[in-house]
Amino acid sequence: MTKHLLCLALLSALAASQALAQASSQEPLANSGKEPSANSGKEPLANSKKEPLANSGKEPSAEPWAIGTAWSTDKSEVLYREIHFANDPDLDLTTRVEYRTPDGELFGEKDIDYSVSTTAPAISQADHRNDARITTRHPNAEPGPYVELEVRPHDSDEIQREQFDYEEGLIIDAGFDPFVREHWDRLVDGRRITTDFLVPARMDTVHISIRKTDNDECNFPSQNMHCFIINPAGLLRMVSWFVDPILIGYDADSRRLLMFEGVSNFRDDAGEPRNTLIHFEYF
Repeated sequence: MTKHLLCLALLSALAASQALAQASSQEPLANSGKEPSANSGKEPLANSKKEPLANSGKEPSAEPWAIGTAWSTDKSEVLYREIHFANDPDLDLTTRVEYRTPDGELFGEKDIDYSVSTTAPAISQADHRNDARITTRHPNAEPGPYVELEVRPHDSDEIQREQFDYEEGLIIDAGFDPFVREHWDRLVDGRRITTDFLVPARMDTVHISIRKTDNDECNFPSQNMHCFIINPAGLLRMVSWFVDPILIGYDADSRRLLMFEGVSNFRDDAGEPRNTLIHFEYF
């Protein structure tokens, strides 16, 4: 059994400033200058009571296709493990994740549905320790005109709801991985790509930039990879979202993620955000 290493992020939050790439190398996506418009009136969303679109009703594969170990950033402690299932592993798209303590206890789950958009999938995430939940939905069978977000915070019983205009290139959660592969050639050539990323913890989107950096920046024992760094693409957005840059390493041949280092999408047992270093194995 050949093992490859991977990580599917993202992530419900990412990290603070390093120097931004030169503007001359920037290649923004269509509509990258627009901010998706949130529903500023606090009216409940249409269809807010319907079930998540994510694959919560589908049985996962009998065997996981990837297992990731999340370490403290100094690699002194294993924080948790991620068990990734896929309806079709050949598509390199995780459709279900189980989050388990080092002792194997299930503490979180996530279902992911790419049927409407691969970069902005519908997700349903639950943290069983504190009943925190994140759900995104597409109201139609085709992308647009908006995406619905519903969040139950880790420290409140109040359900928060917003909707955001859907624009091509919008990234939601695990949609980050197909986004990188979709823009692979430009990223590997050293071009800087910008787009919008939905951050449920902020009930907002953040404009981010992705660019190639030196392999030594990625904490992974391989040089047959490409290392990319993620920063906010606007100085006003840096405060309170990023603490450190996000670093992701991809295998140069398979284009699969090898490692992720940044803020975890699951808080620690005290409810505080935490940085993790995640290495994944494919089966």
